[in-house]
Amino acid sequence: ILFSMSPPSDSTTYDSKKEKPVATNNNNTNNNAGGGQRRAGGSSNGGGRAPSTNASSKTYLLFLATCIFVTMTGNFLHHRIADPHNIHKHAMMQFEMQHLGGKQKEAHDEKKIFRKTIGGQRVLTIQELEEQQKRDEAEGKTNSGIPHWQEQPVHDLAGLNCADHGGPSKELAAEMVYWKDVPSDARFRSPIGTPDDDELAEKKYLTFEPDGGGFNNARMSMETIVVMAHAMGRTLVMPPSQGIYLLRKDRDKQRVHFSFDDFYHMEQIGFEHDGLDIITMEEFLKREAMTGNLKNKTSGHVSFPPGNRTNWDGMDPKPLKEWLREVTLTPLTWKPESCLAAFPSDDGPQHFKELDDMLAQIKKEKVPQWQEYKDKPTGVDAGPLERMREAVAGGKRSLCIYDASMQAAPVVHFMCYHKMRVRMLTHFYSFLYFEDWRQDLWSKRFVRDHLRYGDEIQCAAARVMAAVRKRARKHGNPDGEYDSFHIRRGDFQYKNTRLEADQIYENSKDEIPANATVFVASDHQGRPFFQPLAKHYNLVFLKDFKEELKGVNTNYYGMIDQLVASRGRTFFGCYHSTFSGFIFRVRGYHSQKDKSEGWEAGTIPRSYYYTGGNDKTAYDQYIPVHTPIYSREFPASWRDIDKGIHELELAQF
Repeated sequence: ILFSMSPPSDSTTYDSKKEKPVATNNNNTNNNAGGGQRRAGGSSNGGGRAPSTNASSKTYLLFLATCIFVTMTGNFLHHRIADPHNIHKHAMMQFEMQHLGGKQKEAHDEKKIFRKTIGGQRVLTIQELEEQQKRDEAEGKTNSGIPHWQEQPVHDLAGLNCADHGGPSKELAAEMVYWKDVPSDARFRSPIGTPDDDELAEKKYLTFEPDGGGFNNARMSMETIVVMAHAMGRTLVMPPSQGIYLLRKDRDKQRVHFSFDDFYHMEQIGFEHDGLDIITMEEFLKREAMTGNLKNKTSGHVSFPPGNRTNWDGMDPKPLKEWLREVTLTPLTWKPESCLAAFPSDDGPQHFKELDDMLAQIKKEKVPQWQEYKDKPTGVDAGPLERMREAVAGGKRSLCIYDASMQAAPVVHFMCYHKMRVRMLTHFYSFLYFEDWRQDLWSKRFVRDHLRYGDEIQCAAARVMAAVRKRARKHGNPDGEYDSFHIRRGDFQYKNTRLEADQIYENSKDEIPANATVFVASDHQGRPFFQPLAKHYNLVFLKDFKEELKGVNTNYYGMIDQLVASRGRTFFGCYHSTFSGFIFRVRGYHSQKDKSEGWEAGTIPRSYYYTGGNDKTAYDQYIPVHTPIYSREFPASWRDIDKGIHELELAQF
């Protein structure tokens, strides 16, 4: 009825000067040709007859009804089509179908079938889930009861197979490999909190909030948390997929909500290691929260997640984080800049006290300065006291002890809250101290061998690297050698690193020959900035290799940049940048594998900072860990970490 109304011929406007309604006529023929203004004294409504207010009311009602209809329709469409969770879910399914193949395709299909089997069912109790799982296992069924990720590895543990990822060949892909498969490492369990018969043990969990900075800050925090979960013998709960700072490119074309599983083989690590269990946040909430096992710390009452929601993928994580802080133990004093998280070689309170006694002895004898260890590293298999001396020389003055109250807590939660200066912005090897040197080296191998970028990212980088080498050959280098830079500008807060390109050239020209092919990883988009370098080098950028990157999420480009830059003959990075830092660490891993010059001391050949001065040659010598820790990587993370594998294997038996 409303839409069948015909619009009125008259309307009313308001004359602010006369402060009364003035009638106008849309069909007025007595207007000036130029401006449409009514002639003085003119009227077209019958000599001052009152306008039709009934028609005006109908117009208003029509307008109001239209607004209500449009608002309701838009709200309906938003929740049905544009809801962030639905966007994430459908985009993720499309992405998996487009990019997964071979064994990964099979894993995807099994996951898809499994998701359908639990949809719409009520949440079962733990007892019901366990009984269901036992019945299904007896009948030969899998993936029932409490949901788990695929148990069989779908990636190469010791190498890199790009057959399911668009190439390149195994020979070309092999150049990316710095990791190893150490079977005995997979059987190692922490002496803390992981009894041999863990089927009967009470499950305890570790939850965490990703660092709120850029991806490499989040990576550093995640590495620390994963190693800590193993050391504590706790089940690690991965955060749901969410937006990550600076990783929101092309949100209308591809996924922009990510979990760590999108960048690493997180779904496999728990199955590859006896001493580590990893589950999703959704699984944790179904298993513990929805069964009434979590209580508010203040009131003591059972607490459920906001809205009883268990799947937070693609949603705003703030309500979930605030709720987790209320129902878990949150150790606010564990601050990496001031303490070491120390773990003894045996369980029991007396062994934790022994660590405190060691630190007291070091303080009594005078804490050494980190400069005393320059080019004088402590042996990786040295006694616990000697290794702790070097660890605290970098600025640590206390120990963070995993005490009885923390061990008793069902869930330990590590926050990231900048206002309280609570965040895990640190290197795992600088924050975690293990009394047993074999466990210390195990943790470093674990990060090297398993917390590496996933195959899709590694294979894309291998394709680009091969293309860069091809260009280098055409440009006069028969071996296809290229050099590389990471030049950070963008929103970087360290102004002393924001050098102009001509100054960067002056600081690097002695190390890179003229006319060399140089791969540049940078957040700076304008090519004119790089002209002073382009005058001397054949510059190439990631965006030059669109064919090799076809079908790859553009939010992965930063990781691909890192891997391609890491294979440069000579590399110049940006001091204070955690992005550059990881490139140096990967070069450190390769130097150990290749036994390059200086590998015994942990130095990395032809690896520099373009800021010049003393920073330029920071990797030419052994430097112990010291503050500011996040500004660079240290040789402690890669030097001689394969030592003690046989000793650790014997200790397990």
